[in-house]
Amino acid sequence: MTFLDSHRGPVDNRAVRVLGSLLVIAALAGCKRQPAGERTCDQVGARFLAIARDDLARQAKEGGGDATVRDGVAGLLAPMRDSMVRACRQDRWSAEARACYADAPSQAAFTACEVKLTGEQRQLLEQAAAKGIQGK
Repeated sequence: MTFLDSHRGPVDNRAVRVLGSLLVIAALAGCKRQPAGERTCDQVGARFLAIARDDLARQAKEGGGDATVRDGVAGLLAPMRDSMVRACRQDRWSAEARACYADAPSQAAFTACEVKLTGEQRQLLEQAAAKGIQGK
């Protein structure tokens, strides 16, 4: 069985190694990373999901609301989270807004973070949430 490039050729292999190295460097340079400590849109979505699930669990424990309705709402949480993350990324939420949402200790604090968004971002978030609920 013969393998490609099984014999070391001084020019061919060097060129392949150099090209491979350049591609790796270019790929790494093109990666967009959040500065250290900045919250990501994924963290915003995770916080939304955690707060919403905690709220549903508290309602169930307190006997509030209909179990069927709670189950229906629970089924909408993941699509709503995904819509929020998508809106955050596409609309380029500020680091301040992402930090507010990702670090919010409660539903009230999470909701209050809307003031960190521009009017257009708030409108687009509402539209994204509606699409998330509709499943599209």
